[in-house]
Amino acid sequence: MNKLPGAIALFLACIVSAQAEKIELVMPNKLMARAEFHQGSREKPAVLLLHGFLQTHEFPTIFQLMESLRGAGFTVLAPTLSLNVPARRQSLACEAIHTHSIEGNSREIDAWVKWLGRKQPGGIALVGHSIGSLQLLAYLGGNPDPAVRKLIAVSIIESQSPLTQKQRSRLVADLLTRVRQGDGSPLVQPVSFCKKLHAPPATLLSYLEWTPDRVLKRIEHLNLPVTFVMGSRDDRLGRGWIEKLGQTRARLRVVEGANHFMDGEHEFDLHDLVQQELQGL
Repeated sequence: MNKLPGAIALFLACIVSAQAEKIELVMPNKLMARAEFHQGSREKPAVLLLHGFLQTHEFPTIFQLMESLRGAGFTVLAPTLSLNVPARRQSLACEAIHTHSIEGNSREIDAWVKWLGRKQPGGIALVGHSIGSLQLLAYLGGNPDPAVRKLIAVSIIESQSPLTQKQRSRLVADLLTRVRQGDGSPLVQPVSFCKKLHAPPATLLSYLEWTPDRVLKRIEHLNLPVTFVMGSRDDRLGRGWIEKLGQTRARLRVVEGANHFMDGEHEFDLHDLVQQELQGL
């Protein structure tokens, strides 16, 4: 695709950004959460963009995609999950005590989807990055809003534990026991890019239960179209993960040479693919 000169692209991005609204919404956990919203064409589907693990809606992969969709006339909502931090504005360190869960995050996503549906009735597409894609998959497996018509999962990844399957099963069993006993004492375990995530058993369990097999099974049971957009040089994935995704009912689109963040020249490929996948909703 033709790329605008840097100065012109920056100028246009500033104009579009100036039209964005900063939204604050009280979540089901009674905490205030933040989002960025842009009203686009009523003739195009609304899009909810979700950031990755412990990040915010200002994470570069999500922010640049938001700017691209705005420029193309889409209505876009990019929330920052509270992660049990009121009006959270910054990414969280692995060493902080994390008390959120995938289930709690799903309730926040539902609140934002309903807000977006009131703002622009019609179809809504969910687009996530990395564990944000996994989080959207978890939300869709519950009781999702009927306005949601499609999932576009960019660089989807499971909870990424370095443990063997046997070690992971033992750990999950131990965490289940601790949860049943009401034990909320923080533990330290690797989750995603965090080699040492500090969290109580319930939080760790909510992530570690999402094994690769569970992700693949959940995809097969969704009753809406799913597209995976993956980078061929993503070094954060398990062996054969892209091939396994390609064996599901979902559509797989691979960006040759792209890494986990789809940055550099591959950013434009990501934007083009997402817009193509939004056509016809």
